[in-house]
Amino acid sequence: MNKLIFILLFLVSCSNPKFDLPKMKEGSQYPRLASTQDGGLLMSWFEKIDSVNWSLNWSEFQNKKWSISKTISSSRAYFVNWADFPSIYHIGGDSIAAHWLERSGAGTYDYDIKVVTSYNRGESWSAPQTPHNDGTLGEHGFLSFFNDMNNDLGMIWLDGRNMSSSHSDMGYGAMNLYQTSSNEKSGMILEKKLDGRVCECCPTSAVRTQNSLIFAYRDRGESEIRDINIVRCTMDKCDDPYPVYKDNWKIAGCPVNGPMLASDDNNVAIAWYTAPNSQPMVNLAFSNDEGVSFESPIRLDMSKPIGRVDLTWISPYEVMASWIESSEQTTNIVASIISRDGSINTPYIISEIQPGRVSGYPQMEKVNNQIMFAWTELENESLIKSKWLPISAFR
Repeated sequence: MNKLIFILLFLVSCSNPKFDLPKMKEGSQYPRLASTQDGGLLMSWFEKIDSVNWSLNWSEFQNKKWSISKTISSSRAYFVNWADFPSIYHIGGDSIAAHWLERSGAGTYDYDIKVVTSYNRGESWSAPQTPHNDGTLGEHGFLSFFNDMNNDLGMIWLDGRNMSSSHSDMGYGAMNLYQTSSNEKSGMILEKKLDGRVCECCPTSAVRTQNSLIFAYRDRGESEIRDINIVRCTMDKCDDPYPVYKDNWKIAGCPVNGPMLASDDNNVAIAWYTAPNSQPMVNLAFSNDEGVSFESPIRLDMSKPIGRVDLTWISPYEVMASWIESSEQTTNIVASIISRDGSINTPYIISEIQPGRVSGYPQMEKVNNQIMFAWTELENESLIKSKWLPISAFR
């Protein structure tokens, strides 16, 4: 891997299509992309109304253009966070879901998850629902949507009902991983705990295959080993959590760096950041048995990764992974194609970005033979940037 050389993509206009983003106000930030089952894209983002009020907006990409931006909700009570930000999800047909975090008390970490659904392609939205029914003041976040085995809307999240409200208290309780589902007829069903001790602030990920649901998250062992765990559920039961790979990364705090799953029929892949023995790396592993087990990891980075991975299948035999990597003078979004046989194409620099947390979690999704990237930049105000590249450019 160390012999690979970054190549900055200077592509001519004929190979780098320009699809202008929907109109956004200055101060917009934290885009979230989601593919639709009919080959399009959904995007949600925070839009600043004034010094205290925000709106959650969305748009759909179809027929090579973005729809006019529409508002899902607006509030001054949003919990706005660079790593734990709203999402939008295509359930199927004209059914869409979205979520955000909303403050529930005076404490810094008192916030709840709010989920809304639309069954008319975003023309109207349901009243917000809360997937957790504990009623405690505390952290609830890092939600991931999926379609459950009944094809209803499923979701997992990190649940801090057993934690104190202060991270400075070294005796605070454990963060949990919870799961539930919802449908138009019955609403939210009873929540279920999947893991009783997980890392407090790393994003989660979820996918479905033909026979299983696969959930990924960062675990927190009793000795502060924080490796990536998998929980696999079938129609009948959920298996015990197991590590994708025993990195043995011991760290006495949350690195705010979660895994990303991607599935294509029954093919599954996962990418993640880890740093055992102070050696940061981005790894990827494939599963050929619907998440029952994963193969040995493939290292992707160029030796100075920051992480914040994304992942998508681009063919039955290949995935594309993206992550943030630093060099001697710059911080960049990079991406590479990885084949099932373990071969890795030369990583490409998608864009130089600002260091630190300003860029949030860069997004990546496939549309036909193109890849869209989106992230946040800060000039006088925050703004959302994007870039489209043909898959052929990465080969």
